[in-house]
Amino acid sequence: MAGRPIPNSLKKQMQKATVKHTDMPNDMKTEVVDIIAGSIDKFTLPTGVNFEGATRAIKDALDKSYGFNWHCAMGKGFCFDVTAQNGTLMHCYYQGELAILVYKC
Repeated sequence: MAGRPIPNSLKKQMQKATVKHTDMPNDMKTEVVDIIAGSIDKFTLPTGVNFEGATRAIKDALDKSYGFNWHCAMGKGFCFDVTAQNGTLMHCYYQGELAILVYKC
């Protein structure tokens, strides 16, 4: 597989967040996944993802859409144990290796 270009269908699939766990309603889940993907795409530089900018954009968008006190963590290789309001927790992966956690408390 080395040296072969990645098919467009696979590239498109990789640019969506893969939800590992959530207790959000389906319509909210879809919107949050779109916010996450858009924010990461916006803050991706040639050197990599600007984590601070992307997490701030995600938090601000969720605060605006669903009220204040949202939290966002992003990175590679972290674990978590949080207390969140019911229906506001999402743990997902973007492009398979970048973990994102959003929740409201």
